[in-house]
Amino acid sequence: MTRRRDPFLQALDSLRRLSQQGAFAPGTPVVIVEEARRLRLSTTPVREALAWLCGEGLIERAPYGGYLAPRMDAALVRDRFAFRLHCLTASLDLIAAVHDRDEPVLSTAAPEQRLAESLDRVVRGTGNQVLAEAFDRVGRQLRPLEAAERRIFRDRDAEAAAILRLSDAGSTPALRQALVAYHQRRMEAAPLLVLDVAGDRRDPPDEDG
Repeated sequence: MTRRRDPFLQALDSLRRLSQQGAFAPGTPVVIVEEARRLRLSTTPVREALAWLCGEGLIERAPYGGYLAPRMDAALVRDRFAFRLHCLTASLDLIAAVHDRDEPVLSTAAPEQRLAESLDRVVRGTGNQVLAEAFDRVGRQLRPLEAAERRIFRDRDAEAAAILRLSDAGSTPALRQALVAYHQRRMEAAPLLVLDVAGDRRDPPDEDG
């Protein structure tokens, strides 16, 4: 007999994935009863999962009760990219002051995925848990923009591959400059990214319980 998954974890995994995919329109209610029906669960694990995701910054509490998909505007997007850049440049400084950077890791993933993995290793290589947690949090909050980035920045893979080459070469000043350009480009495009997300709404898919 197959053991049923923990209802809370089932709800948490599903709602986290949908939020990161941008499946909920920014600022709109995430209706507990509807999500419970979609997942074939009671409302309790869904409510608990939404409360947990508030702590991750992927869901917001509504002013008068209930939950909302996070509101998104250009200023907030710019601030999040700026903060992620700060985490990365601080990490490069810490690593340079302590030890040499790790050897490149071979991967067959797409350039953008390999870049994300490489930058995550940079931050975690500092050994600073608070910095790593902050970097993870802002990364999750920016994930709903990824589809919009792919549509707006058609050279995204080439851009990532160029940064990876600098990272693999161990050139910290050049890598820092490239990361600044990468993030500033997205900060300048924040209004376009927000408009693209607003125009790409879709209903969450059905999932078996």
